[in-house]
Amino acid sequence: MNTSPLAPPWPLIGRTAELADATDLLTAPGGRGVIIRGPAGAGATRLGHEVWESARKLGHPVIRAAATHASRSVALGALAPLLSPGPHGRLTLRTDRLRTAQSRGRRPVLFVDDIHLLDDESVGLLQPLLAAGEFLLIATATPESRQESAGAHLAQDLNPVPLEPLPWTAVQTLLERVLDGPVERRTARQLHRVSGGRPLYLRELVGGALNGQQLVRETGLWRITTPLAPPPRLVELVRFRLATLAPPSHAVLEHLSLCGPDRPALFPPDVLDTLREAGLLRIQGEGPQALADLTDPLYGEVLRTTATLHRKRTMLLARAELAAVPSGDGPAGAELLRSTLWRLDAAVGVPPEDLLQAVQLARDAHDFRAALRLVTALVDVRPDAQSYLLLGEFQHACGCPQQAEDALARALELATTPDERLLGVVLRTQNLAQGLLRIDEAFAVNHRELKGAPHGDSAAVLKANEAALWTLVGDVGRAHTLLEEVADGSSRSALMAAVPSVYCLSESGRPEDALAAADQHADRPDCARAASVAHPAMLRSARARTLAEAGRLDEAEDLAHQAYDHAVDTRAGTAQIRAATDLAWIAYLQGDMPRARYWFASVVSTSRDQGFLSGLWWGQAGRALVCAVTGDRAASDDAWAEADRMLPDHGRRPECRLVEAWRAAALGRYGDARELLSDGARTALRTGLVVLASHLLYDVARLGDAHGVHPQLTELAIRCPNPLIALRARTAGALAAHAGAELERCAEEADVMGARLMAAETWTAAAGAHGRAGSQRKAASCRARAERLAPLCGARTPGLAPQGVRDNLTDREMEIALLAARGLGNAQIADQLALSVRTVGNHLHRVYAKVGVRDRRVLGQALCPEPVPHDRRVDGPRDRRRQPVERRRPPIGRGYE
Repeated sequence: MNTSPLAPPWPLIGRTAELADATDLLTAPGGRGVIIRGPAGAGATRLGHEVWESARKLGHPVIRAAATHASRSVALGALAPLLSPGPHGRLTLRTDRLRTAQSRGRRPVLFVDDIHLLDDESVGLLQPLLAAGEFLLIATATPESRQESAGAHLAQDLNPVPLEPLPWTAVQTLLERVLDGPVERRTARQLHRVSGGRPLYLRELVGGALNGQQLVRETGLWRITTPLAPPPRLVELVRFRLATLAPPSHAVLEHLSLCGPDRPALFPPDVLDTLREAGLLRIQGEGPQALADLTDPLYGEVLRTTATLHRKRTMLLARAELAAVPSGDGPAGAELLRSTLWRLDAAVGVPPEDLLQAVQLARDAHDFRAALRLVTALVDVRPDAQSYLLLGEFQHACGCPQQAEDALARALELATTPDERLLGVVLRTQNLAQGLLRIDEAFAVNHRELKGAPHGDSAAVLKANEAALWTLVGDVGRAHTLLEEVADGSSRSALMAAVPSVYCLSESGRPEDALAAADQHADRPDCARAASVAHPAMLRSARARTLAEAGRLDEAEDLAHQAYDHAVDTRAGTAQIRAATDLAWIAYLQGDMPRARYWFASVVSTSRDQGFLSGLWWGQAGRALVCAVTGDRAASDDAWAEADRMLPDHGRRPECRLVEAWRAAALGRYGDARELLSDGARTALRTGLVVLASHLLYDVARLGDAHGVHPQLTELAIRCPNPLIALRARTAGALAAHAGAELERCAEEADVMGARLMAAETWTAAAGAHGRAGSQRKAASCRARAERLAPLCGARTPGLAPQGVRDNLTDREMEIALLAARGLGNAQIADQLALSVRTVGNHLHRVYAKVGVRDRRVLGQALCPEPVPHDRRVDGPRDRRRQPVERRRPPIGRGYE
């Protein structure tokens, strides 16, 4: 018997519905109890304990027992501590002392863990008492316990509560609670995949990863940095459970672990039925497409590590030989790809032509890691230009830009045909610009080739490639001109133009045209086969960015998550970084600064792992922006210092002005911030970045000059059919006119769009406008709406400051007030603003009088309400190669047994 609570337990996440159902069914009139049935490690014991605790809180007397393999061999072994002598020397369950409670309608509740392991004598004792209603029973069992046994017979009249493994979203929530900090989405999905969503296995994996320093905290995120391997304790636990299987069942599981999902026809039907009933195997699909697969991925991990090398080679070769025999079942291409991988795993020679065909099949299946492995083997046996081109392509796609540069340089040396040279130039320029941030060199390589290229298909491809480079540096005007020149070109140039054309249309304020272009490219067979360096997630991510820039933020977030998950599942590093960057920007537009900070931190960590420098720049620039908006100057300084060092002058986009402006605003230098934003808007308009220009101009309005930018925003709204630009123009006009009713309408529209920070600032402005007009009731209503939204944004912006404060303070007074509110002394403020200490003091005295506070200790709260505290850990070490990685070992504890 186990009478102690599970201490310290992990929090019960993702089981709310099951707990409520089990508690209701337990106390339902006429019921005898509940049986919680779930796969091993899914947390049935923990859920049963929680139901037991719920019954205790409802006033039921509670007792518990645990059946084991050992107790099953002893008569009444599991119930021994609960027994007392009865009439005629017979043993009975100790329920006499509980009858008083029972008379009040609270029957005793017995919790039996693993009821299928109860011995026959225990079942014989409990059966009549349960039938007589002497107690209620909570039981747990695994799927394999459906076999005939005394315990299973006892539980057959109980109300069933099925328990499934946790979904990956619940796993992420659980991890963040246990680790006390944000967990990278990719890491959560990886831990979910290996653990199968079973909390017991997850706990062991996390403990082993922490001990082995595979799970570390970088840039504020918990993330897996090296390949994840199950720890010894978990291996032993799985091996113990596998040891109970019959040899035929063990052989089927071993086959699936080594060869992957396979046709059910290869295995004895009775063995498949046994494994399915035990919850160890599932059949996916129907007919010729059906595949048998392991239910629990961890079993496959353990079986692969424990199988001998001879056993692995024998099984893989046998399966590869079987694949060579036409069966008529399933797609032949998939069999050829898997057969080639099996032969590589068995360390036997594979002909170059088979490797090349398998690479193409892996590309069509979007399995970039498999393609990279195959092409690496191809280079070993056939080191020609085509092999190195493929190697460079997949190294770039998988996020290995420096290795890709070496491979592509070698491919251009070996190129013997115009097509080989053309593809080499395209791949190398993209890798130089995106992966290594050597933008000028990328342009030079493309220009040299274009200069010597004859007119026709090659020139069209190179122009489309140059357009992609111009979109990277933010010159949409030049990119659009080049794309129009190749609009009627070959399929190769159209494929190259797919992502840049969507981006150009979106950034020029034409979202509907951009979405139509994305749909058109997605329907192309060559795009569907991913027959280019661009992963399919890239096009999906570009579509998500378009939706976001049109104000369809929730829809954009869902699509960007799909793109990110697809990139992670296919292990395409470049696409993963792009999707994470788009998710960060979408969160920024939503006004969710903690979430934007999370995604920018993920971009930084992943890009640094892979040496992907353009992603690293975007991540650090984004962190600098978000930290400035949230008032965290130190973190903003740190991130911007690295970003500013990285970017060459040729690559300085208008977004740099956005970062610099909010960094100036964080210091209270609103005039400087407005000048920076206006300069960035002029550059954006000159280069065709209309949507970004509207963003920069609207930020000028947010920082106090709505009158100055309203005409420009109105002109952009008329010129571009974009809902977000139109809303920015209307809001700027309402701010300039102090039109309370119009500000309310704009705030409602922003809230519906999902732009919470924009809505909160606009509600605040509406409150100020109504207050000045004498409508105090409307002002109070708008202020309440703003106060509801503002804490969710995690931001500290002037737009969230009460209107009365902003109207009463001059720019210089606001500048000094913000610096004082952030803890700077008078001398520090004077030094920073080139003023005398006495002047600073005089300004502060006027500020205190206008705001209605006595000193700087409460000044910050009066200027801008404190946001929901963000996780300060999001500013961990920048580079774990130069600084020690901050690591914490949270209490893993027990609780999911």
